[in-house]
Amino acid sequence: MARRWENRNSPAADVVRNLSRTAGISDILSTILINRGITDPEKAIRFLHPTLQHLPSPFLIEGMERAVDRIILALKKHEKIMLYGDYDVDGISSVSVVYLYMKSVGANVGYHIPSRLDEGYGLHVNSIKQFVSGGFSLLITLDCGISNNEEIRFAKQNNMDTIIADHHEIPDTRPPAYAILDPKDSSIAELSVIAGVGVAFNLLMALRSTMKKEGFFDHMEMPNLKHYLDLVALGTIADIVPLVGENRIFISAGIRVLQESERFGIKALKDISSLYGNELHASDVSFRIAPRINAAGRLDDPAIGVQLLTADNPLLAAKLASTLDKINTDRQQIEQKIFKSARELIKKDPAMQGSKGIVLASEEWHPGVIGIVASKLVEVYYRPTILISLDSGMGKGSARSIKPIHIYEALKTLSEYLVGFGGHKLAAGLLIKSENLEGFRSDFFRLLDATLTEDMLVPSLSIDAALSFREITKKFVHDLGLLMPYGPGNTEPVFISHDVRIADPVMLKNNVVRCKAVQDDSVMDLISFNAVESIESLPKYANIAYYIRNNVFNGSENIELVLKDIVNSRH
Repeated sequence: MARRWENRNSPAADVVRNLSRTAGISDILSTILINRGITDPEKAIRFLHPTLQHLPSPFLIEGMERAVDRIILALKKHEKIMLYGDYDVDGISSVSVVYLYMKSVGANVGYHIPSRLDEGYGLHVNSIKQFVSGGFSLLITLDCGISNNEEIRFAKQNNMDTIIADHHEIPDTRPPAYAILDPKDSSIAELSVIAGVGVAFNLLMALRSTMKKEGFFDHMEMPNLKHYLDLVALGTIADIVPLVGENRIFISAGIRVLQESERFGIKALKDISSLYGNELHASDVSFRIAPRINAAGRLDDPAIGVQLLTADNPLLAAKLASTLDKINTDRQQIEQKIFKSARELIKKDPAMQGSKGIVLASEEWHPGVIGIVASKLVEVYYRPTILISLDSGMGKGSARSIKPIHIYEALKTLSEYLVGFGGHKLAAGLLIKSENLEGFRSDFFRLLDATLTEDMLVPSLSIDAALSFREITKKFVHDLGLLMPYGPGNTEPVFISHDVRIADPVMLKNNVVRCKAVQDDSVMDLISFNAVESIESLPKYANIAYYIRNNVFNGSENIELVLKDIVNSRH
């Protein structure tokens, strides 16, 4: 797909020099930070060197004091506490971290993760009935609950208090919960974007602080919250939230805990993902660890993920990790079939021709996998995409969007067609009756036509700086590493070099191309992952856009350019 290269603004030279001098960093690193809105030297230092000491008070989240007081009461009275989470990695991590903490302080606690296929997202009255009959009097929802008015009202009517710890968009009518923790309420921008597991960890920080004041730890060991940061990093990375503020601190500290983790479940996951003993990066979590946990929620019992992350012996952990690995392989095969089917429908469906969006439905699609496929279709077509799995007159849909379209707000506009919906700016889920599908699709396309211009449907590639190969030194690459972890809100820097000669291309498996890039007397290794279709399509001389990676293999380091886009420089 053709991309539009957009150079980020070039900050004034004196502003760059001032930040470089004060923060002790290079001019290029200063430029990158300034283009990300970081101009204050103190903020720059905090960004480049995030520490747990910079975490804000958890009590800044509205409702926190009330939530903590209710849990303290439950602990004192030995009430039965039920944790209820979402079936994705964020929800599973949230439940795991709160469950482990509660067990460590002697709480009578259980957990439930609903089946995506049998129950669906969020709370369900039938589950609450079971909790009530089981003697549970306090329900804590994690990474869900903010849209469950009816269910929480039912819990209240049956003498069960509910604490909602969620991070999804807050509906106009709030549930009648005992306490609601949702950072979307916060006026602090850095708090408003934390993942569900971030809300859960803030709850634990506040709870531990209050328990300490009330003397709980006079007769028991106080839990070290740092030991839970591997799970916090796992859920935060997997949920693709902006990597700024608390999220950046959680991941930076959590990756180190993940690296050294003695948790049996984490060790088993790293082993089966061929990561054990390697230096871990956020991308390893995104592409190798998280998908295996997510797979259970998509195709099987999501509670397997909690069982693994809370496993108390290595044999059980290894068995559960192996199960997840098998489920993930099945998921990949199903995903490939749905992706192929969806692309064929796009070619055949007249309504898709010239459309600014994609809405497709099929009775043959597995509802647990359509979200991944929708994301892939957005990558290919750069259109807001909704895929719907039909069954017995009802459709479960997954929506993925592009920057100009807030998909949650779009679904809100079209709510008359929907049985239910929820989500974020770029991702959402929905439930729709088959009879409403055509009307929904027509009005969704009309909304897109009225909102999107043709320019908005061309993906842009933001360029941070132009470099000569001579500037790409080991010191420069080391400085770039201070910007990690990368993700939404802190995208990996993209650089361009002009009129480089492409030499010695080799096609590897999975459409990977390796070659040399030559500029003057400097030669760099260049690798493409699907950025070019074939060796034949490579120009001899080109302008290239790329990431810079420090490739470590068998103890040796090598600077490598990862191709993002390429254009012929000598037409």
